[in-house]
Amino acid sequence: MSDNNVMYDSPTEFLHDVAQHAGMCVAQSVIPADDGSYLCACSCELWEVTAPSREEGLRLARLHTGSMSA
Repeated sequence: MSDNNVMYDSPTEFLHDVAQHAGMCVAQSVIPADDGSYLCACSCELWEVTAPSREEGLRLARLHTGSMSA
């Protein structure tokens, strides 16, 4: 998408955009783990942490991208 809109028509379109911006903070994930923690990572491939909750994972992802200050 060329208008920088965060809404995508399909998951394929989203993944294509992530692939085009390799090494950049385009997408972050917060995925539940079997032990109850959350695995957090970024498309820049330089950030990966484990969080105790989904909310904390989202907070850490926002801090990583600079969309929220500490």
